[in-house]
Amino acid sequence: MDERDVCERLRHAAAVLAEVRVGELDAQNVRNAMGELAAVRRHAGRLDVALAARAGELCDRGTGEDPVDLLTDVGAMPAKRARQVVGHAELLGRMPLLAAAVAAGTVSDDHVAAVATARRRVDPALRTELDRADEEITALAATHSPDALADRLRWLTSRIERQHQRQRSQRQARQARLTKWIDHDGMYQLRGAFDPDLGARIFTAVDTAVEALRQHPESLVPGHDPTDPLGVEPTFLAAHALAKLVGHGHMAQHPGLAEVVVLIDEMTLLDGSHDRSVCEFHDGSPADPDLVRRLCCDAIVRAVVVSADGRVPLSLGRTRRTANREQRRALRAVYRTCAIEGCTTPFDWCEIHHVWFWELDGLTDLDNLIPLCHRHHHLVHDSGWRLTLDKTDRTLSVALADGSATRTMRPAGLQPPATRAAPRLPSEPSTTAA
Repeated sequence: MDERDVCERLRHAAAVLAEVRVGELDAQNVRNAMGELAAVRRHAGRLDVALAARAGELCDRGTGEDPVDLLTDVGAMPAKRARQVVGHAELLGRMPLLAAAVAAGTVSDDHVAAVATARRRVDPALRTELDRADEEITALAATHSPDALADRLRWLTSRIERQHQRQRSQRQARQARLTKWIDHDGMYQLRGAFDPDLGARIFTAVDTAVEALRQHPESLVPGHDPTDPLGVEPTFLAAHALAKLVGHGHMAQHPGLAEVVVLIDEMTLLDGSHDRSVCEFHDGSPADPDLVRRLCCDAIVRAVVVSADGRVPLSLGRTRRTANREQRRALRAVYRTCAIEGCTTPFDWCEIHHVWFWELDGLTDLDNLIPLCHRHHHLVHDSGWRLTLDKTDRTLSVALADGSATRTMRPAGLQPPATRAAPRLPSEPSTTAA
C-alpha cells in the first residue's frame, strides 16, 4: 500500500466517523455501538504505535523527525500520551508475538499499556525475564480485558520476583524513608516509602484504627453533621486514624496487635520456596518466606485454609447479620479488592455484601458474602444490579436490572491463567494472620 492510499483510507475513515449520530439509539444499540467503537479504538491505537515505530526507525537513520515531536505536533497528542505511545512501540519491539497480536487487532493498545505498567513496576534487573514471557503474556492479552490482564500480570511478575525475593527484601529494607514538610497553604504533608514488613504493620494499624472511627465519624467532621459524606471518605478517616495512633504519644489508644494477613502455602512456610510457591501479602505484593516465618515467631498465628476454588468453611446462617472477624479474614484471603472486576478499591475499604439480601432471608455464610466498594454497593441496592455467586468456585455474575449486559468474574487470586504451564496455585494454600 503506497503513501497516498494510506492517507486516503484514513481520511475516508475520519469522514465516515464524522457522520455518525447516536441521539436516537436505544439501550441495546448503544451497547452494540460501544462494542464497535472499541474495535475502532483498537485499530486507531495500533496505527498510533505502528506510526511511532516507523517514525523512530526513520529518526534513527537521520531521515525523519523525533516520534514524540511528531505525535505532539502533527498528531495533536499531549506530550505524556505521546511518550507513552513511543514507549509502547519500543515494548512491542522487544515482544514480537505481542506485536503480531496488536497488528492483527486481537490485542488493543490498552492491553499493551497494562504490560508496559507491569514492566515499569518490576525490578529493572528482572525486566528481560518478563520480556521472555512474550508468548504467555500474548495469550493472556488475547483472552482477558485490560483490567483482568493487569491482575494476571501481577501474578506473573510475582512469580518472577519470588526467585529474587531475598535480595529484593534487603534492598527494600535499606530504602525505607519518611519525609515531612509544610506546604504553601499551611497543610502538613507526609510522604513515606516502607519495606513490606514495616508497611504491612503500619497499614494494618491504620486500618484497624479506621474501623474504630467508622462507628462515630460525625465527631471528626467539621460541624458534626452526621449526613456529611466526608465522614465515610476513606482518606479522611485514614488521616484521623494516623493522628489518633501517634498524636498522644504513649497515651494514644493503640489498636493492639496489628493483624498482618499473608497468603502462603504450607510447604513454603515449613520448607522454603519451591516451584509452586504462593507467598504474598493480602494486597498481592510478594512476601519473603523468611519474613513470614519471622512474623510467625512474634505473633498470634491464625490459619484460614482456603481451597484453590475459593470455598471457605465459615457459616453463621441467620444468627448474625454482619460478617464476623473470622469471615472478613477469610474473605480477605480470597479478595484483594472490591469483587467487581476492574475495581481497585482495597478490600479493607469495602463493605461486606449479602449476595442474596439479608432482608430476603439471605444467610451470613461465606458462600453468600462478597466485598463491595461504596460505589458498587450502591449500584447493587439503588440501581437494581442483580448478583449471583456460584458456591462451587466463587464465580460472580452481574446483570443489570432488566437482565441485560450480564458478565462474570472471579477473584484473580483463585484463577491462575489456563495458559500458565507452571507454577500454579497449590490446592490448599493457608492464610496466616499475624
